[in-house]
Amino acid sequence: MSLSNFQRSLAAMPARQLNLVAVGAVAIVAALALSALRAPLSNLRAQGARLAALKAAPQFASSTPPAPAAPPRPVVMPTPLALIAAVSASARAAGVTVASAVPGAQNTVAGLRRQTLDVEASGGYGAILDWIAAIEAKQPAVGVVRLELKPAPDQPRRQVHLQLAAYSTGSQP
Repeated sequence: MSLSNFQRSLAAMPARQLNLVAVGAVAIVAALALSALRAPLSNLRAQGARLAALKAAPQFASSTPPAPAAPPRPVVMPTPLALIAAVSASARAAGVTVASAVPGAQNTVAGLRRQTLDVEASGGYGAILDWIAAIEAKQPAVGVVRLELKPAPDQPRRQVHLQLAAYSTGSQP
């Protein structure tokens, strides 16, 4: 149907039918326009609500800038006697028996000072595992360098030789 035929058919319609067609066409266009605008408008409202909530948060309520973070302190290793005491205390708590703890050599590795500690102890597998986990948790500057585990003769316990190293970036305590 061409445009001229469409115009003729509209002109031939009674006025009441023509008004109904016009109202229907306007309603369809309005529905399409609102559905096309509804999603972006709801997103805009949601973003506005999020922005208002962020502005109302206590961290943004203050106009003063946050204080700068303190510079990191150098890591200082514990003294050999303090390390022996800490290792022995954590061994007692885990059910491990320490036979000996001897401070080893002190040297520099990759710009860090390293103090070693050789420990001979005995205990069950679970107790030894708990003991090593406690050492690593309580002494952040201490790491396990070597671990030797052997069965104790005629006992369910295991003998362990543990070499720990305490690292430091600071000066000698």
